[in-house]
Amino acid sequence: MTQVTFKVENAGTYADIVRSKLPFSRLENGVIIIHSLLDENESLNEHLVWLWSTVKHERRVLKSAVSNGGRITCECTAPKGRVHLLPNGAEMLHLLGVELILEVK
Repeated sequence: MTQVTFKVENAGTYADIVRSKLPFSRLENGVIIIHSLLDENESLNEHLVWLWSTVKHERRVLKSAVSNGGRITCECTAPKGRVHLLPNGAEMLHLLGVELILEVK
């Protein structure tokens, strides 16, 4: 069971702009949240690739939010065992400076 949530916290004045530009996003208590819509049986890498395809066209506005005090995290839950993160899954983490928070259950 793999679940992945992309979050933008402390976006300040950029919160509404970021939320309006990101499909599938919602604003909860000032935090912009996107849950991966892939099936829980997909790998962590596939979830990260899907999220990157969802947010990559708004990279500029996300970087602006971060440069103004925002923080981007990707909270992941993965089943016990080996977790494989390939370069295409790590691309978003690297290019946006996303902190990966991984919980293995």
